[in-house]
Amino acid sequence: MDDPSCSRVRLAEALLFRSGEPVSAIALAQALGREVDVVEVMARVAERTRGLGFELVAAGDGWMFRTAADLSEALAAVSPERPQRLPRAVLETLLLIAARQPVTRPEIESYRDAPLPQKTLTTLQEQGLIRCLGRKPVPGQPQLWATTERFLVLYGVRTLSELDPLLDGLRGPL
Repeated sequence: MDDPSCSRVRLAEALLFRSGEPVSAIALAQALGREVDVVEVMARVAERTRGLGFELVAAGDGWMFRTAADLSEALAAVSPERPQRLPRAVLETLLLIAARQPVTRPEIESYRDAPLPQKTLTTLQEQGLIRCLGRKPVPGQPQLWATTERFLVLYGVRTLSELDPLLDGLRGPL
């Protein structure tokens, strides 16, 4: 076990297990050494964990372990706890923000052709799915909203471009 590459793989695995959120390439490089090819190490981690009850996934700007997708039904049967689902109007708002970010509340209301309750934005912000980027320099200076890294992690995507097929219909002029 004197192989330095093996110990780097083990260290990467330990970092991933310890973290409840994705571990960024920068954090991995700091821990493993700047001369180390992080992508190669992560490929070895994925290889070592293939077929286990968890899998390595790219999420946001890093990697994390998640429960293997093929075990979801079996886990649901023994775990009565279900993840909290967002109401349809809240999910619709979240998708609009993802598609048009940065976007203001009046712009969302214009697209939806319906008023947007402040509680909707508050719910998304409390769950860490959106954040305020500041204010738009127009009369009234409404807040600008955008999705967060947590949004990417929760929905299992590395970048918003992976959502393009879903979001295409939500883009375009207001």
